[in-house]
Amino acid sequence: MTYLPLAGVRVLDVGILIPPSLTSAKLVALGADVVKVEQRGRGDRIRRIPPFGPDGESPQHMAQNWGKRSIDLDLRDETDRATFLELAEVADVIVENQLAGSWLAMGIDFAALRERRPQLIVCSITGFGQTGPMAALPSHGLNMDALADTIALVDVNGEPRLGWSYTSWGNELGGAYAALAIAAALVNVRSGGEGAWIDLACWDVLVETHRTEIALSHATGKPNNMHDSHLGPLYDTYLSSDRKPVLLGALEPKFWKRFCENVDRPDLVERHTGDDIDFGWDDDELRDELRPIFASATAAEWHRRFIAWDVPGGPVLQLPEVMELEHYTARGLVTGDAGGWPNVASAIRWHHTGERAGATLLPPPEVGADAADVLRDWLDR
Repeated sequence: MTYLPLAGVRVLDVGILIPPSLTSAKLVALGADVVKVEQRGRGDRIRRIPPFGPDGESPQHMAQNWGKRSIDLDLRDETDRATFLELAEVADVIVENQLAGSWLAMGIDFAALRERRPQLIVCSITGFGQTGPMAALPSHGLNMDALADTIALVDVNGEPRLGWSYTSWGNELGGAYAALAIAAALVNVRSGGEGAWIDLACWDVLVETHRTEIALSHATGKPNNMHDSHLGPLYDTYLSSDRKPVLLGALEPKFWKRFCENVDRPDLVERHTGDDIDFGWDDDELRDELRPIFASATAAEWHRRFIAWDVPGGPVLQLPEVMELEHYTARGLVTGDAGGWPNVASAIRWHHTGERAGATLLPPPEVGADAADVLRDWLDR
């Protein structure tokens, strides 16, 4: 039997682009009935984010909207807005991501909806929140990341340029936190309590990821910035014989001892302080000792050794290499035939059933494809 803890929960996703799509994707994987309200005649702009597949579809849309139903409405039209408000009256959750005040200006008052139905959960996902000096700043993923020390820069002819980025961590983590907050509010509602209006700022989530630096800065009164420090030779990368980076993570004494013994260098064991965690800071001589050791074998061989030796570490892989791992197949994260759009399921796996959340979802819908079914199921029309 499929485990669907959010079965029966109705989610109205009236957001655009990535953060709300990620949020509702996590909810639908857990069993919620997610209805995507899309702009009539155009659909959600997530459908038009390049690059496109051979069939002209955006991989952003095809990866994030499995299992959802689509209804197309023009919320500036009085009749369509009335339909939306009817749906909102029977929804358990509304997910949106417009700047603060946008919906009220359109004649949709979430505060009034919650006053009539205190159990309603509204999740407002924005770049910078409902309050504060930057609340009105429009956001795409990387400008949220830029303002929270979460992007990589490279030097190109003396100019700072964006480094590689396959995603915005503000988008990714914002969606995850939004889903967590919604799930927590649903627990409260099911326990007889009220719902919530969630103010989820992706920037807040990114700033929280710097919690250790912030904590140390507060505690010492001195600015702390990880850009200014290196972790040391016990937690760093080295080049293999085939010139691929390999990460060593032997921070604890037991792991360092196993590593040293297996590379026939027991003399290096004493270079660890013996503390619970030691990075080997400022021990450049140890780094020099480790370079030729790693250069003596291929990255693939180091991968096998770390598993066999029970030592944290492994090659630094790029995605095509990740997809070639036996573990990639064994974990069952992705289903579908080659040459078609796959279902990249949720990272949540139910160990007690052997199932992965979202693995059986249907492909993403066409714009408005489910309008008749939604109106029948939700409004008895």
